Amino acid sequence: MIDTQEQNTVLLSGYAKLPNNTTAETVYQFLAVAILFDKRSGIILEAEASMVTSIARRFVSQLLVGYNLNDGPDDLMETFEEHYHGNAKRALETAMRMVFSKYEDYIAEQKTKQ
Repeated sequence: MIDTQEQNTVLLSGYAKLPNNTTAETVYQFLAVAILFDKRSGIILEAEASMVTSIARRFVSQLLVGYNLNDGPDDLMETFEEHYHGNAKRALETAMRMVFSKYEDYIAEQKTKQ
């Protein structure tokens, strides 16, 4: 059974192919991003990305946690552009755009249930 806080959270994920001939691609082939958000507010509560180094995983998580999905992807993509300069940048952006697409689908589905 899930508790009240868990009842107000939803998990979404997105995937993207990693660039060839990188350590990350050798290990994972695809970048996976998973986020847990509060369905009442749209705020990302937890985030994880399948990156090779722990510093990259922590950094991406810090960029994502606290972001409001209702604000759309553009501001977040600007944040990535300014702060993330790893080889997986495009894969990270693609995976997060997939997350935003799934979020829009989730919101539309919730509206049809009302």
